Amino acid sequence: MKIIARSFILSCFLVCIFVCTAAASPETYTVQKGDSLWMIAHHNGVTVENLMAINGLTSDSLQVGQVIVLEEEQTDTDNSSVNPDIVYVVQAGDSLLSIARQHGTTVEEIKRINQLSTEVVNPGVELIIRYQGNPSRSGSTVEAARLLEMASKHLGTPYRYRGQSPGGFDCSGFAKYNFSQIGINLPRTAAEQAAMGTAVAREELLPGDLLYFRCGGGGIDHVGIYVGNNQFIHSSSPRSGGVIYSSIAEGYYARTYAGARRILR
Repeated sequence: MKIIARSFILSCFLVCIFVCTAAASPETYTVQKGDSLWMIAHHNGVTVENLMAINGLTSDSLQVGQVIVLEEEQTDTDNSSVNPDIVYVVQAGDSLLSIARQHGTTVEEIKRINQLSTEVVNPGVELIIRYQGNPSRSGSTVEAARLLEMASKHLGTPYRYRGQSPGGFDCSGFAKYNFSQIGINLPRTAAEQAAMGTAVAREELLPGDLLYFRCGGGGIDHVGIYVGNNQFIHSSSPRSGGVIYSSIAEGYYARTYAGARRILR
C-alpha cells in the first residue's frame, strides 16, 4: 500500500513539473509556404518589430519550417519593473500616429489597449502604451506595419478601372489610397509612382516597398505593395478577384517584375 501511495505521489509530482514547464514555454509558430513576417505578426496580434527583436532577425526573410517565437519566454520572476507598460499623457499637438511612432507600436494597438473608438485624443488624456522593447527610431517599420494592416482590410475588394476608393481599386489607385492613409501622397499612375522614392534591389526588399511590373511588355503598367517573403498585395484584375496576394518568386509576376522603389524612410 505504501508503495502504491509513493508511486501516486511521484506521478502527481512529475505531472506538475510537466504542466509547469509547458506553461512556461514560449508560444511558437512554424513558417509555412507563402508566409511572411508581417502576416505572422498580423495574425498573432504582435508587431513585426517585436518578432524581429525576440528572434534576433535582421531581415524579413523566412524559410519554410523555421520556428518563430511569438512572445518572450515568461519566468517566475516579476518582470513588471523591467518591462512595464507605459502611461503616456497626451500633449498638445499629439496624434495617435505620432505617439505610436514615438513608442514603436501601432495606432491600432493603442486603440485596442485603451478601448478607443476614434483616433481623436485630447491633451491631458492618459494612454497605456504596451512595452515594445526599443522603439523604431525612423518609424518606418511601424509605418509599414500600419500600411500593410490597412491594405489587408481591402482583400477581395473588386478591381475597378481608375478606382481609388474602397468601393473598387485599380492597381495604382490601391497603392495611392493606402499610402494616403499614413500621410503620403503618391501620383496617380503606376509609371508616375515608379519615379518616387529610391530604387531598391530585389534582395533588399522590405515590407512597404512598392513593386513595379511591365505586364504589357512596354512601360511600367502595374504596381503592388511588398509584404515580405516574396509576397505582395495589389489590385490585380477583375478575373483574378481584385485585391489579392501574389508572389514575385514564380509565374506571371516573376516574369513581368521590373523593379522596386522605397517610399518609407
